[in-house]
Amino acid sequence: MSFQEIRILFNNGLVKTPVGVLAATNGRVLFEYDSAWVSGGVELSPFHLPLAERTYRFESGRLPNRLPGLCADSLPDGWGMLIMDRHFMRQGIARNDISPFDRLAWLGDEAMGALCYQPSLRSTEALHEAVQIGVTAREALQLFEGRIEDAGRLLARIGGSPGGARPKALIGCAPDGVSFVSGAGSLPEGYSHWLVKFSASRKSITSEYGRYEGTLEHICLAMAAAAGIRVPENRLIDDGNGVRHIAVRRFDRPSPSARLHVATASGLLHADHRLPSLDYADLLKLAWSLTNDMRHVLEQYRRAVFNLFVGNRDDHAKNHGYLLDGNGGWGLSPVYDVTFVGGPGGEHCTAYLGEGGQPDISILLKLAEQASIKAADARLIIGQVQSAVATFSALAKEQGIPSGLRRQVEKQLNQIGSSVCGSAYIPGT
Repeated sequence: MSFQEIRILFNNGLVKTPVGVLAATNGRVLFEYDSAWVSGGVELSPFHLPLAERTYRFESGRLPNRLPGLCADSLPDGWGMLIMDRHFMRQGIARNDISPFDRLAWLGDEAMGALCYQPSLRSTEALHEAVQIGVTAREALQLFEGRIEDAGRLLARIGGSPGGARPKALIGCAPDGVSFVSGAGSLPEGYSHWLVKFSASRKSITSEYGRYEGTLEHICLAMAAAAGIRVPENRLIDDGNGVRHIAVRRFDRPSPSARLHVATASGLLHADHRLPSLDYADLLKLAWSLTNDMRHVLEQYRRAVFNLFVGNRDDHAKNHGYLLDGNGGWGLSPVYDVTFVGGPGGEHCTAYLGEGGQPDISILLKLAEQASIKAADARLIIGQVQSAVATFSALAKEQGIPSGLRRQVEKQLNQIGSSVCGSAYIPGT
């Protein structure tokens, strides 16, 4: 079944326009733009695939997921890969025999963002099945924890394309906010596109916070918003079993009839997100190079400071995103996958001028200086982030986080604040 060539199209929600062709041969990946796309002038991957009528050649082993970053961004991470692998295993195809092209064909028109792939292994028929969050969450967590071997048909359809390691699914939310349908493709009129991330029912080796995972991420996003960071609309969904899951409105689907192209720092820079491959200095340079707008540089700096103060160390290359608007302009996407989570060896996946452990305020100020951010502006941003993080205790009480867990997180935040600022910093004071 292995595909050796696949077509890439751009789906803006209304029409599909050919972008180019991807081919594999002798350990290399070749890419050519469609001449009409080149004439259109829209840059989807300006650093490694700038618009030109030529053949791009890459050694597949040196690419993220053995694909150019433009397409590698379409592939999911741990959770989506698990769903995908189980699908192919049902067809008698071993994991090692699944090519990256096979995975793109499996995604077809249901990849995140605006890119889609042909030929497609998926049916184009619109299926709008009712989704019961509690039932779907239970199945997803059983599969994730290895208690069942295979995903049911519905979960396989709505759970296979989202990124990230934790179990999640794409759903459509009704205007009443309490009715849901499968939402990987088109939706019924009035519904909106959301991604729900399932909280574990209990604390385990794969879930430090158990049933409070979603609530803590919801709190973290509230603090990010208070810190002046653009966050997606999000809410908590009670599954009827005493567990709340966080649902995030998809920013790549601003309306039922619109799709936006999404690119990550990993895809744009061909940086391996599975390794600590980037520095925040790289991300600040990327923000300026891609947008030529200091507002996005300042926003990226604000996110770097926030990730430090909340201990979000899973800040790898795929967790920094950009959106291409309808006029061909780039801008930072709303922030995502921000919560209290450790990184490899307790360090940040993205370093601060080479420091991945616990950089102090002098490094934050030097990072700002290198990005041409005034010291006064940097200090203002740091203070705003501190003030936002200081609301954790009140937010946690409001959301019913148990006192023991609340004190655990408060201790972590206190230690980080003290280390960064060189003096005691107690959240909530």
